[in-house]
Amino acid sequence: MTWLSDDVRQAVRTLARSPGFVAATVVTLGLGMGATTTMYGVVDGIVLRSLAYPESERLVQVGLMFG
Repeated sequence: MTWLSDDVRQAVRTLARSPGFVAATVVTLGLGMGATTTMYGVVDGIVLRSLAYPESERLVQVGLMFG
């Protein structure tokens, strides 16, 4: 287990020397995870779940097209 603690200590020392890189990495990972979670929520709500109406597959939209 000594090698693991040595590696962790070296990693912390290296990251402490470059706080800008750490901040950029954390922000990038946070934005990526947030965007992925948001897109999953949108797709799940719109595409994967059915509407909360009985026989929702029979609903249609009627309209006029001008053009």
